[in-house]
Amino acid sequence: MTELYTTENTISMGKGLSMTFLRNAPYLARVHITADADLLQVPLHWHETHDEIFRVIQGQMKYTIGSTVKIYVPEDGVIHIPKGVVHAISSIQGVETIFEETTDPMDDEKELFFRNLFAPGVRLGNLLQIFPVFYHGDAIPALPGGFKWLDKVFAFIVGNYLSPLFGYRRTWSSLKKV
Repeated sequence: MTELYTTENTISMGKGLSMTFLRNAPYLARVHITADADLLQVPLHWHETHDEIFRVIQGQMKYTIGSTVKIYVPEDGVIHIPKGVVHAISSIQGVETIFEETTDPMDDEKELFFRNLFAPGVRLGNLLQIFPVFYHGDAIPALPGGFKWLDKVFAFIVGNYLSPLFGYRRTWSSLKKV
């Protein structure tokens, strides 16, 4: 694995989807979704070591937090998702949206996660390819049944053993900003 040295603050997440890393700001990243963008869908997952904090700046985003599904708009303010809470997000087709996110605690790990997830050559549909990113990035997929110990075991086996057995690893293990 190599270290990532970058001055590029914006990465592409797909057609009409971009993420800008906000250095020295209260929020880690700003995501811009154009009206003609691919649908942004983040499946049900949870985090063991950090809370996630979002705010919609423009447009609308659909959040599933636990068993509650709600479409958030700028007037809703801050959306706080404590660690351990299963959640998912989805953009609304045809709606230009800008939202920001951060973590608590905030560190370089979330940026490293996104840079690995959207690295050149990574196919999001290839579970063996993305599981090392999820495993090392504290994003644990929520399996049916709600057994978090099973979610963790599955992520550990696939992300730490099975994926590398087939040659899949994270692109970068550390992040250095230039």
